[in-house]
Amino acid sequence: MPLKSWMVGATIVATTVLWFALLAHRPLFDPDEGRYAEIPREMLSGGDWVIPHLNALAYLEKPPLQYWLTALAFRVLGLNEFAARLCTGVAGFLSLLILYLLARKLWGAAAGMRTLLYAAASTLFVLLGHQLTLDMLLSFWLLAALACFLMAQVRRDAADPWRGWMLGCWASMALAVLTKGLIGVLIPGAAALWYMLWQRDWFMLKRLNLRWGVPLFVALAAPWFVMAARANERFLWFFFVREHFERYLTPVEQRVEPWWFFVPVLVLGVMPWLPQAARALLAPFTGRAAIDAHGAQRGFDAARLLWVWCVFVVVFFSLSDSKLITYVLPAVPALALLCAAQTNGDSRGNLLAGALLTLASSVAVLACAGGLWISIETRSLLLQARPLLFATGILLALGAALCVVGVSRGRRQMALAALCSAWFLGSGTVLLAADAAQSKFSARDLARALPGATPIFSVQSYQQSLPFYLRQPVVLVDYRDEFDLGLQQDPRRGIARLEEFAAVWRQLSHGFAVMPPRTREKLSAMGVPMRDIAQFPDRVLVSRQ
Repeated sequence: MPLKSWMVGATIVATTVLWFALLAHRPLFDPDEGRYAEIPREMLSGGDWVIPHLNALAYLEKPPLQYWLTALAFRVLGLNEFAARLCTGVAGFLSLLILYLLARKLWGAAAGMRTLLYAAASTLFVLLGHQLTLDMLLSFWLLAALACFLMAQVRRDAADPWRGWMLGCWASMALAVLTKGLIGVLIPGAAALWYMLWQRDWFMLKRLNLRWGVPLFVALAAPWFVMAARANERFLWFFFVREHFERYLTPVEQRVEPWWFFVPVLVLGVMPWLPQAARALLAPFTGRAAIDAHGAQRGFDAARLLWVWCVFVVVFFSLSDSKLITYVLPAVPALALLCAAQTNGDSRGNLLAGALLTLASSVAVLACAGGLWISIETRSLLLQARPLLFATGILLALGAALCVVGVSRGRRQMALAALCSAWFLGSGTVLLAADAAQSKFSARDLARALPGATPIFSVQSYQQSLPFYLRQPVVLVDYRDEFDLGLQQDPRRGIARLEEFAAVWRQLSHGFAVMPPRTREKLSAMGVPMRDIAQFPDRVLVSRQ
């Protein structure tokens, strides 16, 4: 085997091992990881597989596909962090594979490698590929739908098996809907419509395979919605009205951010290939197909569809009154493809600009690692993570240096690979460094201080990962938030007021309660008997005895 082939094979194996190894290192962080691990745990422990439950209360905010997959992972691998994150990790890894194969099919092997390097160098993509949320699985199904749609449309000859590709697109959209709701069909549908109107590509309508695609979509997506509506009378209103329209159009979730919120998110998320991304987004007309006698485009312009997809995702979520960093993730794979379509993606100017941005990022990370100007509380966490943060800064600096060396020697592919590899490894060290904050963002240590099978109260607070590590729900006290619907339907699962809890607590012979320090002070002033067991950054554990 030639040396170059051996090195490529070894790199692929090492990257694969590192990708999946990073899923197991950290405890589950709140809120998302704790929530999305506990729901499938309750399914597996004899709960309801139709209506998801969180802390033994109905939780209708999201569809159940990822919960089902994670519950199966728990059954095979046990209740642990690796199994909890496995679905997310597999989705991210398979997304890399799809990106490489799709770009290779559309624009050649060099474009395929560029796409792979871009995605692997995206800190947003890598970090969300190792964090338990629903967004990476959603992004994977959307990418699968996009890839199938491109394959169905890019060739216009009669022999092309476009019908099968479109069935794959319809199936992927159905699975995206089962992962996170109507957004799974809105993004592909809106992007295709916008592209068709802009491009005036009316022939595309003939290649949607509506005859078989729509029935397939309904057959995959509809059964759960029907069963959920029959099982819970509030489901249809809560899921579609509250969780879609009110969440998007009103500040009901209290996640209001400025309209430009996702711009810095994307800038930081694609930093090493930001020059390529800016050029691709600012020049949507490059590579246009020829115009026929009627003013319509001849053929299918994949790059233009990718541009529309990226812009729609960013604009759509920017207009919402509810914004989270994870929402913009589906734009990253499409943006990587769009950048790879540029023939000058690894030009000298782009690479040197990427190296300069990487060097600046290295300086920022090193300054943060050595910073004594931050708060005392944050400084204590920083001291534990400092070696890994220094490693991150050094990796980025080394990647920038190797990139410059590669450019100076005319080896631009090597320069791009060095730059992107440094960012991938740097993202890995950030994930390892996050373990230093586990006492603040995870309930694993708190759960270890608690015995099981005893009354455990969560007073005026709720730590999402606590029931998962306890392997049992807790009793909510004076806390509703996302449990409001569940508590309306099953009020016995909670205690409405602090005074009612005090009366219940006094009657117990034994029990434990978790609460913020300010709540501990309130109860102490009320003369409630408590004995402190342990203290955490923002929690106090007390015992009845």
